[in-house]
Amino acid sequence: MKEQERTTFSNFSFSTRWLRVSGRAALSIALTVVVVCALNSISFAEESCSELLTNRCEICHYNTRVCQKVKKKKGKSSWKRTIKNMVRQGAKLNTAEQKKLVVCLSKPTPEIMEFCNLKK
Repeated sequence: MKEQERTTFSNFSFSTRWLRVSGRAALSIALTVVVVCALNSISFAEESCSELLTNRCEICHYNTRVCQKVKKKKGKSSWKRTIKNMVRQGAKLNTAEQKKLVVCLSKPTPEIMEFCNLKK
């Protein structure tokens, strides 16, 4: 190896080429982590209504509480107010998930009807 390509610090000797390769590897790992995190956030945004209810609402509430309100046929503005209040209380729902739940719960889809064991 050429003398210029070697760097020596105290008892440690390594080539600058190794530093370039390890720097690229670190960059590659960092990019991989960013991509995986981005893909995870995309998959959360695509959860179905029943998955959102199970994963976000049932942390604090039994599904019967939500289903009783679905059965009473609360309107869109009422669900919007309820969900905004739950977010203020700490529910982990982004804006898209909030909108999705408002639509799903105000005009219950077959998926929600099945989730709540209600007949249409």
